[in-house]
Amino acid sequence: MMNPLVSILVPVFNHSKYIEECLNSIVNTDYPNLELVLCDDGSTDNSVEIINSWLNKHRQLRHVFLTQKNMGVCKTLNRLITASSGEYIVICASDDSLSSDSITVRYDYLINNPSKHAVIGDASVFDENSKFVNISAMKSLFYANYNNLNSNIVRELVLRWSVVGPTIMLKRKVYDDLGLYDEGLLIEDREFYLRILKQNKLGFIPVGVANYRIHNGNASRKSISSRLKVSEQVAISNLKHCSDFDPVCNFFLMSHKVDLLWVKMGTGRLTFYSLFIFRAIRRFVFSPFRFF
Repeated sequence: MMNPLVSILVPVFNHSKYIEECLNSIVNTDYPNLELVLCDDGSTDNSVEIINSWLNKHRQLRHVFLTQKNMGVCKTLNRLITASSGEYIVICASDDSLSSDSITVRYDYLINNPSKHAVIGDASVFDENSKFVNISAMKSLFYANYNNLNSNIVRELVLRWSVVGPTIMLKRKVYDDLGLYDEGLLIEDREFYLRILKQNKLGFIPVGVANYRIHNGNASRKSISSRLKVSEQVAISNLKHCSDFDPVCNFFLMSHKVDLLWVKMGTGRLTFYSLFIFRAIRRFVFSPFRFF
């Protein structure tokens, strides 16, 4: 029996330094039935030229390559989903890469756990020069707890977000059931994951399935004003779904009203550091609830 088609979606934006490494990792995965779907979101570097050159060398690979003016990640992902044909979907940003067994291990999990419609794994951390930094992005960057992710992934991810970009695999039916990404938001992941989590359809495998790159282009590592904008978007996402979870998670998500009020105070250092302190206190207060 032939393996079902897996579509690997690659949103591209100004990653000419990394895109070839990303594409090479995809073509070198051990899963036999892949579709590569790329969309360049108005890059101003030579990403498009590099992609076209790479595709000319890999004509045997089923692929779709779209280009557009800059529209942001949510609209780009929605366009990629619409253009794809796979029964399963994998997302990999153009500055990240996949491990050789990345698709297979996640596909096997979903086949063996039919109650789950999506799964995440961990990722190794690499720097802007492709130098290895850490074996676990989830632990080193977010202090994730594997035991909690296995026993109660809903509470763990609501109270201690630890998902890194290139690690999710979904059945296409997730988008059919829950809808596409909210194009009113600037960041896609938190709000969409909350939709999956409230259905308890997300699983976890404690293995590395990708390589996550840290560099100055990451949204969470840009200027103070950009980082405050990310905090605002996360708060909006949390408040949108707070009523869908248990009382502990509900209270945690509701507390992000404070974040919105803080961001409205301004975009300077005082606002940023005062919000940082508040968030640290909140993490400390709610952290014990992750363990039961």
